[in-house]
Amino acid sequence: MESTVTYIIIAIVIIMAITVYNYRKKQTRYYLLSVQRFPELIIGIKIKKHQRKINAILINVTAIKEMILKDVKVELISSKREFNYYSLQSLISLNSLPLKLDINSQNEFILPFEEFRSLLMDGEHPFRTFRFLVVSDKKQTYKSHELGFDKKWVIYRPDTGKYN
Repeated sequence: MESTVTYIIIAIVIIMAITVYNYRKKQTRYYLLSVQRFPELIIGIKIKKHQRKINAILINVTAIKEMILKDVKVELISSKREFNYYSLQSLISLNSLPLKLDINSQNEFILPFEEFRSLLMDGEHPFRTFRFLVVSDKKQTYKSHELGFDKKWVIYRPDTGKYN
């Protein structure tokens, strides 16, 4: 009798563990890659993962001072430190650029990952790392940290090799 109850309890625990695992696997998760603080604004880069695949890249812009946002770009950096720029206005589902940012206002630009990846793969410029940048109406650029892709096209923040 005791062994039957023990088997039933073990089976219930296993079923609960599988249910919790499947529930957690189906949830959408957000991972913060980079936060860059400037006197005028804060740029945050996050990735959105669903079922362990990257769905979108989120560019979060928080204004500290009042300003006008003119463009959102990606800067491709080659191994020889040559820079090439692509505007992301066509990929971001936002038609209202230039955009006026009020004090302490937050805007989030959603960049679909597959479209971003195809833009980088089809481009004629080879790159090693990249970074996102925001251009204000005064032609001032605000850049995120350098990011890169590994062999499986997973975004990561590479080591700069500079210490102290």
